[in-house]
Amino acid sequence: MKYSQNSKGFWRVTAAVSAASLVTFFNLYLVQPLLPIFARDYQISPLTANSVLSAAMLGMALGLLLLASLSDAIGRRKILLSSIILVPCISLLIGLVPAPSFHYIVVLRFFQGLFLAGVPAVAIAYLAEQLDANALIKSVGIFIAANSLGGIGGRLLGGWGADLLGSWSMAFVLVALLSLSMGIVVCFLLPMEAPTAASPWRLRQSLVNYKQHLGNSQLVAAYLVGGVGFGVFINQFSYLTFILADAPYSLPSSLSSLLFLSYLGGTFTASSAGRIADKIGGKRCIMAGLSLMALASLLSLFGQLWLLLLAMVVSSMGFFFCHAQASAWVNLHATQAKASASALYTISYYLGAACGGVLLQPFFSVWGWSGIVFASVSALTGVLWVAGRFLKGGELSAQQLLLDPSGTRR
Repeated sequence: MKYSQNSKGFWRVTAAVSAASLVTFFNLYLVQPLLPIFARDYQISPLTANSVLSAAMLGMALGLLLLASLSDAIGRRKILLSSIILVPCISLLIGLVPAPSFHYIVVLRFFQGLFLAGVPAVAIAYLAEQLDANALIKSVGIFIAANSLGGIGGRLLGGWGADLLGSWSMAFVLVALLSLSMGIVVCFLLPMEAPTAASPWRLRQSLVNYKQHLGNSQLVAAYLVGGVGFGVFINQFSYLTFILADAPYSLPSSLSSLLFLSYLGGTFTASSAGRIADKIGGKRCIMAGLSLMALASLLSLFGQLWLLLLAMVVSSMGFFFCHAQASAWVNLHATQAKASASALYTISYYLGAACGGVLLQPFFSVWGWSGIVFASVSALTGVLWVAGRFLKGGELSAQQLLLDPSGTRR
């Protein structure tokens, strides 16, 4: 029997899955404000320093490819619990065991990314199995909010932990211990799954489904919106940490990490995207969000600190606005195997983040922040043309937005 809205079971399930989301994104994003510290301590380039984030993103993309279908065979709960226990153990290992080289940390972060994929791969499907339809809408909304807070919290814990505790390694230990504590609570809260016949692991069928989705221009356009949009968005923040660490700003990681509070603007626009789409349509929302990101990038060229911060708030609003609609667009326009279509969107989302740092680096090394803006606006203009050309029809309601099975909006 599924839990109804406002029942004790509903709050138990929702709290457990939301806490698992916090663990996931605490550990994924704690490194972002630490990138200038890695570059200084290991005498490496910004691109190499950024690989601690890119490697985890790449691991997540590959993990999502496998874990969603694997959960059909072994159960969602096992995947979810394994993820939130193994992920902080790797953070603890990075923090406590001296690294022989920076590449050792990058390799560990890649494997951590594989395990990080566990929660986004199965959380929405698990909630759908535990809750009735009305309860699911409310629970997914809370889960999405937890995703956003986890991303912000991880960055604040990383930046402030490194400054207050004296080293980046202690920031890893702080996040790991907090995550393990939360993971133990999740283990007790998360209800057992109802016994069902296990489905065989059909990776081959999943790959066939992926091939069919990639032949659908509507879906490919949405995948490009998610991948390019997130690749620009997340890596702008990464390179901006280097700008803020150098003169004339010279901000410590504890202060530069406050930059990520601008994500709250994106949380607001993501929650309102469904209502706006009801009036103007999902395609216009996607294009408006991409345009807002491009304008925010140009605003950041003025250089004053307050304008940089304002630009990141505006960029966050634009990105989450288009991302919320692009991910739901996939669910609306997939003609079959909707779960794998949404999984492919999530994969493209994290692949874009993993590749974006590499693609932006040549522009940063030659022209600095101006180069990042030029490359970002060029990429956003290109994907804006793709969206205008290939996204056709399909108005999204707020309910469809919330019931999107990808659960990736952060």
